[in-house]
Amino acid sequence: MINLRSISQFRFVAIGIALGTFGVSNADEVHITGTTLGQFNAQAFANQNSLLGLTYDHSLFDNTTVFGELDLGGNPNPTTNFNNLGTLTLDLVNHTYSGNTFSVQVTFTAPSTIVGGNTTTFTDIITGTVANGVGGVFIDFNNTPQTFFYSNAQATGFFTIAVNDLSIAPGQSASITAHVHGNQTPVPEASTIAGVTCGMLGLFGLIRRKK
Repeated sequence: MINLRSISQFRFVAIGIALGTFGVSNADEVHITGTTLGQFNAQAFANQNSLLGLTYDHSLFDNTTVFGELDLGGNPNPTTNFNNLGTLTLDLVNHTYSGNTFSVQVTFTAPSTIVGGNTTTFTDIITGTVANGVGGVFIDFNNTPQTFFYSNAQATGFFTIAVNDLSIAPGQSASITAHVHGNQTPVPEASTIAGVTCGMLGLFGLIRRKK
């Protein structure tokens, strides 16, 4: 004889498990957004800055890791940069750049609640000379990854970001690129907690029924 009460309890457990399963999204990937500013030597950080014939234009980025990895390598496009850390453009005027420095300031707008603040700076040493339309400059960044931890209502996690070196030929532009690695643990949603609770209550009822 079919025990309708047992069937009902089994359904209770199944519903609880389903709610617990679908209530957790695949949210271990880190969504990162932010903006940048540039600075040559002791200048103030700004959207656009110049040193002799070398000009920086700021950028914004909005992207998500895949399997924990992300490359901010958007094409150079002065004044309308996206998904890089800005663009450096070198003109054809004769100049020697060795002995100067450049810094890019990165401000993260997501993820929120970063421990220690959401702004960091990457600095490089500039070398190279442009003479009669030939030569170029080398931008030698400190490539050490910087690590950020965060905890908010949606997730707790971390990400690292390391900026790559770049070379620029006279009359050309190059974007500042970076590699990001990150992972996060989502905060359980209310539906997930409710689903797990339902499943546990149903399982408890089955155990009591069996006894």
